[in-house]
Amino acid sequence: MELDIERKESGEVCIRLKRRGLIAAAVITTLTLILLIITSIYLHRVYTDVRHAQQILLENSILRDRIFVLNTELDSIMIKLELMERWEDEIRSRENYREINKEVRDMGIGGLPQIDQELSLSDADLQLEYSMLTTRFMQLRGKAYFDFETHQELFDNLNLRDDLYSSTPSIYPTFGRLSSGFGNRTHPITGKRDFHSGIDLSNKTGTPIYATADGVISSVGWKRKLGKFVKIKHNFGFNTVYGHMNKYNVKKGDKVHKGEIIGEMGSTGETTGSHLHYEVIRYNRHRNPAVYLAQERKDIALK
Repeated sequence: MELDIERKESGEVCIRLKRRGLIAAAVITTLTLILLIITSIYLHRVYTDVRHAQQILLENSILRDRIFVLNTELDSIMIKLELMERWEDEIRSRENYREINKEVRDMGIGGLPQIDQELSLSDADLQLEYSMLTTRFMQLRGKAYFDFETHQELFDNLNLRDDLYSSTPSIYPTFGRLSSGFGNRTHPITGKRDFHSGIDLSNKTGTPIYATADGVISSVGWKRKLGKFVKIKHNFGFNTVYGHMNKYNVKKGDKVHKGEIIGEMGSTGETTGSHLHYEVIRYNRHRNPAVYLAQERKDIALK
């Protein structure tokens, strides 16, 4: 910088900056201000980044705690699922249903965690924890879906067995002495060999007669050989017939339940005395009623 110094007669000293010096001073001042501004901006950004980093660290800590809580909840849910599976296995074993193999239940459960490539977390450990949590969730969801299907199958089978038991003629239709069995026999009136399509249970007139299964009264009336009779249609292809009744207290279309009284024993039609002629028909074929008498729920097969 060049200075022009002039000393006047009065003793005053005048200092003048040449043009070139003024420009240099202006440039230096400007650069200094720019540097100060840049430095201030940089320091502000550093401060902001530090605050942001501190916030991320805090959030990562909170997220890690929540991941721990979720993992604990998943453990609890998994234990409950395994307990439900054990209950299901016990029911299947008791009811003689198809058992679910443990290897089949665990199919697809396990494996390495799948790393989410879209995450930009700076904490690699946290990213791994999150990925492991996601993997466990997917495994748990698959297990829950599988167990839901097997539980639904078991539920449907149990309902089907209940329906089958209700619809199967499995109780005695009355109290009495077995006077004639199912199959070929000598007819008590004609003395000829014939096929007896049911069984006869003898007792005094007025003895109650019970529906042996849930169903709908399909016909009532009188037939020459059967006398007063009732026929009930049941589910699963079953029909039952009750003959030689003294009276019946149902009509066509009535719904009846297993054990419900439908009439009284008598000696109407072709008979030698008071008794009930009882038939079981399934899929249009006469079956031996004795096979079905006094069957318990567990004895009735799903077939």
